[in-house]
Amino acid sequence: MAPDHALDVQRFIDAQRFSPLQWLVFVLCFLVMVLDGYDTVAMGFIAPSLVQVWGISRSALGPVMSAALIGVAIGALLTGPIADRYGRRRLLILSVLWFGGWTLLSARAQTIGELTALRFMTGLSLGAAMPNAVTLMSEYAPARVRSLAINAMFSGFSFGLMGGGVVAAWLIPAAGWHSVLVAGGVGPLLLALPLALWLPESVLFLAGRADCVARAWAILERIGPNATSGGAAFIAPAPSGNAVRGKAALLLTLSPRYRWLT
Repeated sequence: MAPDHALDVQRFIDAQRFSPLQWLVFVLCFLVMVLDGYDTVAMGFIAPSLVQVWGISRSALGPVMSAALIGVAIGALLTGPIADRYGRRRLLILSVLWFGGWTLLSARAQTIGELTALRFMTGLSLGAAMPNAVTLMSEYAPARVRSLAINAMFSGFSFGLMGGGVVAAWLIPAAGWHSVLVAGGVGPLLLALPLALWLPESVLFLAGRADCVARAWAILERIGPNATSGGAAFIAPAPSGNAVRGKAALLLTLSPRYRWLT
């Protein structure tokens, strides 16, 4: 039985109003999604220019167009267990830096092969950023507004798609196709600093680690005035009924319970 002074973190968050800290998490994750959406479809904006400048056929761009999407799928599958072990904040910041850097390098590509490889590497980090932003938002949002908060934050991806088209229509005639990728690389690199300064780690992640108890209490005190560090323990979220203790998250998605959905 949990001690009387232990705190159920999820219930505490569910009982609070949406605090300034949670709004900050929302805004930062929304911006991540905007840049994620922009960089995911950047090739679609510059493909017509590449066909003309490089003198290639549209079919030759097939591998380039699909490379990022393949990377996104692989990145999304592989990074969940890593985030569970090392933290969502850390992996999200690294992912933003990663896809910003690879997009910037893509602007210097000289051949189809180079661009395909660089877009694949970009896709790996785009796939890592998206689920971690969603998970971080879901863990900070109270249950009563969780679906609304996640969907509103995820709409940033659509804003990135739409805004990317507007930006590309202005940049390409003025500075060439490279400028679209340069913008897609500089934006994430600039966003990484506010993320590093202001984005908190998942309080549920911290609460499950004995060496992070003080950090967890500090975050909870910013969320609600009823949090007090008088307690030194947290009630861990109950595992799913069919979950196997210690089982890798990736393998769990292939277990009988989730196999059909997977």
